Amino acid sequence: MLDFMHLVPTQKLSLQDGRVVEVLENMGDGMWVRGRTLLVDGQAPEAPDDELIHCEEVMGLYEG
Repeated sequence: MLDFMHLVPTQKLSLQDGRVVEVLENMGDGMWVRGRTLLVDGQAPEAPDDELIHCEEVMGLYEG
């Protein structure tokens, strides 16, 4: 599991549901970040959403 305390804006995360998100803000609580969806099933979404992402949703850093 990633150390959410050290995530910074612009880092990219792979989520368990197959999405890739970019960190926009670290809430600083070790559990939540605000992120924007960059890829859904390998495709860019029509309207990227900003949302809170919980640490349990994350598989790891995106390397792609």
